[in-house]
Amino acid sequence: MLKTIIRTLTAAIMMLTITSDIYAWEGMAMPRLRVDGRNLKDENGNIVKLHGYAQTFSPWFNERGTRWNNYDVEGCLKYNQQIIDRIMAAGWKMNFVRMHMDPYWSNTPGRRVKGENDISAFDFGRFEKYLDEVFVPMAEYAIAKGMYVVMRPPGVCPEKIAVGDEYQKYLLKVWRHVARHTTLKNHPNIMFELANEPINILGSDGTIGGHSKAQFEQLSKYFQEITDTIRAQGCNNILWIPGLGYQSKYAGYADYPIKGENIGYAVHIYPGWFGSGHGYEAFSKGWQQDVQPVSNFAPVMITEMDWADKKWNASWGKAHTGVAGDKNFGANFKKITDDAGNVSWLLFTSPEHLADFKDEPAKDGKYTFLTDPEACPWPIYHWYKEYAKDNYPRKKRFTLFKRKNKR
Repeated sequence: MLKTIIRTLTAAIMMLTITSDIYAWEGMAMPRLRVDGRNLKDENGNIVKLHGYAQTFSPWFNERGTRWNNYDVEGCLKYNQQIIDRIMAAGWKMNFVRMHMDPYWSNTPGRRVKGENDISAFDFGRFEKYLDEVFVPMAEYAIAKGMYVVMRPPGVCPEKIAVGDEYQKYLLKVWRHVARHTTLKNHPNIMFELANEPINILGSDGTIGGHSKAQFEQLSKYFQEITDTIRAQGCNNILWIPGLGYQSKYAGYADYPIKGENIGYAVHIYPGWFGSGHGYEAFSKGWQQDVQPVSNFAPVMITEMDWADKKWNASWGKAHTGVAGDKNFGANFKKITDDAGNVSWLLFTSPEHLADFKDEPAKDGKYTFLTDPEACPWPIYHWYKEYAKDNYPRKKRFTLFKRKNKR
């Protein structure tokens, strides 16, 4: 009897050991996540921090229009699905992807717009059509590969927003439809980021800006109405709420938090933001001032972040990895978010670069963007591997094993 118990325990321990290095794989059983206090947790109460990348579905953002065009649904799906396959084959230990429902699909073809913040060309019928034909199939494909999905709405916020404005009405229309969608509503592996990069808002005191209590009072009302509209559809997916200042300002949410269940906050960080251009101490102080106030009571997800030397012309942020606690950006970013304890984050660099990655050091110091240790891909590839060893969503396999042996 004792030998049987020992063999059972040994087998269970070996099972846990074998699976502990696996982060995501095709057909992976992915538990539903939920917000519990300041953390994301799986259905067994384990704290989860996600790590991933971002993907956009338009010709320009898919290698500058060289891969497909002319609203070619099949071409878009084929290209973007093989990007996911190649990223996984390259060995990236990722478990989520942020997907942009790009306005390329929902804008009326041929109608000129001033930029992604211009919603004058938005066609709701086209949004409905291509949500079904492009965005949902891409989300399902990523999930089949073992990745959670964060969906963001088409385009970016205008420079100034206000409660009741046309942009809020636009977001309400988009999210009301998404929240009712039979595939997306309450999908256990899909989350929503409610807007992209609000900058300034009309405050309750009549001022326009991106940091005061009066402005956050209105920002909270702005996204509370969208949140309530989503929940009114019976939809309880996890929601990620943006801040002001291009998603760099959050302190006011400590006084005016978004109410409800399954609420987290989506933050953007680039070199130079949060005082990061002045070394670790300034960066840490900026984080404590602008993000920690929400990290104290809710999970945080960094949905844009990258860095590299400008000579590579391959990243949005221009900086170097450096050493944690010293100057430069990358290593300090990792230390600060690790120390916070409840931050998920992604690498925003174009996914075709990630698909091309090979875990082979540069020879004779002849670096490329992908092998330069001072650019984001090389260190992050290896950081993700370290995270994957002890932090990934998984079923309670030991309990299931014991039950099997009880029979």
